[in-house]
Amino acid sequence: MWIQGSTLSISQRSLLPEIPLSPRQARAHVLANQLIQSYASRTCAQEALSFIDEFAPNRSVLEGESISIPIRSSTLTSLGIPAGFGVKGGAAREALIEGLSLRPPQHPRDIDLIRRGFHRTPADDVVAKALMKRDFELGARVELIRDLGAYLRSRDLSINEVVAIDATVYTSLLCALDTIGHILRPSRYRSGTLHKPPSLLGTSLLKMARLYAEGNVRGESWSMMGIPEEVSFSEFDLAMHLNKAFQRGELVADKFLQTLEVLSLLPATEHRVNYALLELEHLRHGERGLFRDVPAERWGLVLKDKKPEHR
Repeated sequence: MWIQGSTLSISQRSLLPEIPLSPRQARAHVLANQLIQSYASRTCAQEALSFIDEFAPNRSVLEGESISIPIRSSTLTSLGIPAGFGVKGGAAREALIEGLSLRPPQHPRDIDLIRRGFHRTPADDVVAKALMKRDFELGARVELIRDLGAYLRSRDLSINEVVAIDATVYTSLLCALDTIGHILRPSRYRSGTLHKPPSLLGTSLLKMARLYAEGNVRGESWSMMGIPEEVSFSEFDLAMHLNKAFQRGELVADKFLQTLEVLSLLPATEHRVNYALLELEHLRHGERGLFRDVPAERWGLVLKDKKPEHR
């Protein structure tokens, strides 16, 4: 088998950017590291806030190290998000990118809906079915957020410590710094301590590699930090993230697989996209097939060829 889901060792603890950092990105790296190393330091937090003010002068402090940043109301209304509902994941990251004036936001790959509250209502399923129809059919629903601070602290990656509701983005300081600095790393919740290794799940590391690939294809200088020494993932996890990479195009899919090769998570192969699709082709079929976003004609080309030999 190409991948068996067993624990795999990673030789690198970080993956540096392929493109040089800008001075502002380098400053964000320094401030993020200071913030991590001095968790309770008011001085570090204040320096970070002053730096973020250069990008979002209208931000406000919520509590602890969480801040809110206003965005144009059209950001979420353009996605059809009704008042009172919000987004997490990629859509929230794009809203934060706009709030920090880093670049024009991209249309998110998909929408993950949230709502602040304690009890579900019939409107939740109506909105979910309308805005994330495919995921709704697979069981996804509106996620209720009862405690915003606790929610932000529970994310897998630092850049996911963000939500957008109505015309406001709520984010952690570290998320804002890592978004500016183009850093992918486990959140504090997952990143361990001096005596405890990071507990990042294999699927989250695959997400880091996929986002690293997306950023590099856009010409951005992303880094991967805090990579665990060992991690495991299944071929199901790999197929899911490869399909998501295809949603951004085959160049992203190829860069995603190349990044996994650099991390020694996959063997280096010729024609890596063809090889991966051939190895995972059995997960394509059925109502819940995992390759809905790989074009049919692409499968036709793949299945005509024999499996390429390893380099």
